Amino acid sequence: MLNREEVHNALERVANSGLVDTPVDDLVMVALAVWHEGFVPDEVWAKRLDSMSQLVVGYVVKFLSRFNVLCAEEYEKLQQFSAKLKPSTPPQVKPDEYRDDLATAWGLEHDLTPYFKHISHYQTRHYVHESNYKRPSPNFVL
Repeated sequence: MLNREEVHNALERVANSGLVDTPVDDLVMVALAVWHEGFVPDEVWAKRLDSMSQLVVGYVVKFLSRFNVLCAEEYEKLQQFSAKLKPSTPPQVKPDEYRDDLATAWGLEHDLTPYFKHISHYQTRHYVHESNYKRPSPNFVL
């Protein structure tokens, strides 16, 4: 099982990168923790980040929660977490056909699209992840 502190540190490095030259190993660690170990970032930890990093964390969590490798309970916890980080009026950024609409909605100029090839094979239920984590239910989000 991944260490929560290490995952928080990795997520903070992802956030600090602004999704530009993001450390791939850190993003992979975060994706594995979210998708296969029930990781939900700590709200107090997230609120200590600067406002732009909070936007990145909220977006990354929301993005990762959209995959059907999660059960309904995991999905709901991630949605609740990301909702707490999204400001009522996010920064306005010009839409870009190459940027994920979700990133634009969060007021971000960069997204996870360039990194998806590094994490996509981990989001399938066929990926075997060694962990003691037990999912709250077998009800996967479809």
